[in-house]
Amino acid sequence: MKLSEQKSSFKSKAILLSTLLTMASMQSVPLMAQTTQEPEIGEARPAQSRPLLKGSAEYVVPQGTTIKLQMASVPTTGLHLLDRDLDGNLYPAKLGEEITAKTTEDMYVDDNKVIPEGTVFHGTVSKIVAPRRLHRDGSLSIAFDHFTTPDGRKFAFKADANNFVASTNKSKMREAGRVAAHAAGGAIVGALVAYQLFGMKGTIATHGYNIAGGAAGGALLATGFALMDKGKKAVLEPGDNLNMQIDTDLLMPAAVEPTAKARSPYLEGLTIEIEKSKVIKDGLDGHLVRLDVIVNNDSDKELKSIDLYMEDGNGNRTPLCNGIELDLESTEYLFTLKPHTRRKMRMNFQSEFPKLQRQLVWLDHKSRQVCFRQKLPIN
Repeated sequence: MKLSEQKSSFKSKAILLSTLLTMASMQSVPLMAQTTQEPEIGEARPAQSRPLLKGSAEYVVPQGTTIKLQMASVPTTGLHLLDRDLDGNLYPAKLGEEITAKTTEDMYVDDNKVIPEGTVFHGTVSKIVAPRRLHRDGSLSIAFDHFTTPDGRKFAFKADANNFVASTNKSKMREAGRVAAHAAGGAIVGALVAYQLFGMKGTIATHGYNIAGGAAGGALLATGFALMDKGKKAVLEPGDNLNMQIDTDLLMPAAVEPTAKARSPYLEGLTIEIEKSKVIKDGLDGHLVRLDVIVNNDSDKELKSIDLYMEDGNGNRTPLCNGIELDLESTEYLFTLKPHTRRKMRMNFQSEFPKLQRQLVWLDHKSRQVCFRQKLPIN
């Protein structure tokens, strides 16, 4: 009896085990099919959530590359009169003063933009060179430690730049002319002094040698003064060009261009032809940018002069203003330009730092958004 019960129990356990194995095999078949089944030709592959890897290319700006910079911002008190002496000249630069400079053009490596125009370099005055003889101005060196691209990226960067202006044939001829003018003036003064000392009788008695000696002495003294005369001390003026060459290879990522399409800054149908551009003094230690232009408004908008500005490289805008006394009759600063009209006029804009790059900016009268931009030539 016991033996038959053991056989029956063993048989039931074997049946139960077989049933479990069968059920397990039936559940595993669909799972294996999902992982190994390939889609047939023409069927789309099922979407899979995989992490998206983003990479960025980096480029080497080689050693010795020249970066064109223009001085942008300098230390200021905020008041024009306090930044200048009684003659209207800027005060000499001081060691340690902080400045910024901007690139004036895009820099490319293998057709890839790495340093965009408008990148801001930050630095301090590290060296000041005294003025030199022959009326040559002083210069200064600036140590840069980092820069910021227009899209806000910051990079550590160490390099030196200076505003030294090398002599050219034109500058040498100008200096030679200055020395010659001094010599001629000295000769005239020396001759007059000799005549005053010797008088008519003495001049006749010496057969005019006194006049010749006085002229030679005056010319010699004046020439010596012109040769020894030194130029101006170095100053920090926005718009001055800086010379900079990097002394080591610079690893830079490619500049990222904005993906959103920017609105065109040009009002369709509006054109401004610059016939002449000139920087003149306003008589108050300042400068005016005088433009002779032809404005052709072939758009459907009415344009007002109160919406027209000149914008410099630092983003400062100045409206139209009166010119000097000789320009009062020819200058227009309050006008309205009707649609589909053309007008020739003279414009004047105040400019504190005329060396900076500048452009004309016309705003939409209602939205106050820029509807027109045009770069102006640098005088």
